[in-house]
Amino acid sequence: MAGYNKFKGLLVELGIRQTEIADLLGMNRSSLNSILNGQGRDFKVSEVRTICEHLNISPEVYFFNQKVSN
Repeated sequence: MAGYNKFKGLLVELGIRQTEIADLLGMNRSSLNSILNGQGRDFKVSEVRTICEHLNISPEVYFFNQKVSN
């Protein structure tokens, strides 16, 4: 797991604290930080949906790896 660098960058750009996203998802900031840094579990689909709806962003851009192997 590589983490979510692009999403973390967006949070910084928008001035959104990890605590806000953690509260939105009903988890503590430490758990969210582990997910964002690729040290814990991955986001659940429902969590990705909640974040994307809240921030009005595309899941493909921030949460799904678009690299395709041959």
